Amino acid sequence: GYVTLKTANPFDDPLIDPGLLTSGYDKLALREAVKAAMRFVAAPAWTDYIIRPDLGLQYVTTDAELDQFILQWVTINFHGVGTASMSAKGANHGVVDPDLRVKGCLGLRVVDASVMPYVPAAHTQAPVYIIAERAADLIKQFW
Repeated sequence: GYVTLKTANPFDDPLIDPGLLTSGYDKLALREAVKAAMRFVAAPAWTDYIIRPDLGLQYVTTDAELDQFILQWVTINFHGVGTASMSAKGANHGVVDPDLRVKGCLGLRVVDASVMPYVPAAHTQAPVYIIAERAADLIKQFW
């Protein structure tokens, strides 16, 4: 995926393409995950709880139809992280250094969940508060 400027106006929204399902592996993995979920909910234990699949999934019979269904319904539902991931100061990868400064750019810091290199195994709110508090300290030290 990518994030790029739509116009030269810094107040315009950027163009964001999360690159969902752009690789064959992504498509295969999600297709198999949906099939596994369908097998799971088809178990007798769920008989009185689940009437039928929703969103038209009950009419899907082939992998090609399932791929189309997935492409139609896939979306980002959680808090995005890692789009400007942090790495060591001298590293060639990553967008920001440990001081949250954008590499190769003067006077610009990123202070949000995008600097986390991995999705935390919890809600992102507390880690973002920690990053913001650290950023405030770093910015105060700089000034």
